Amino acid sequence: MLKAARKRRHYQTANPRIAVWRADTALANVWLAEGAPIADVLTMLETRHRFELSAADCRAYAIEILWAAQQQIEALEDHPKHTPKETKYAVA
Repeated sequence: MLKAARKRRHYQTANPRIAVWRADTALANVWLAEGAPIADVLTMLETRHRFELSAADCRAYAIEILWAAQQQIEALEDHPKHTPKETKYAVA
C-alpha cells in the first residue's frame, strides 16, 4: 500500500504539461505515420488547445510539436537496415 501511495504522489507532482506534450507528439506521430497531410496535423494540434492558449501561441505550440514529431520519424528512418549478408561478412 505504501508503494501505491508513493506512486500516486509522484504522478500528482509531475508536470502535467510534459504529459500533454508527450500525448500531442504521439498523436502527431500517429497521424503522420498514417499519411495525413502536414497541414491537417497542424490544424488538429491547434484546435486541441484553442481554448487554453491564444491564437499565436496555439500556432507556435503546434509547429513545435509537429517539428518534434518529424524529428522522431526522421531519426527512426535514418538507421540503415542490415541484411543477413552484411552481418555475416562484417569485420569484427
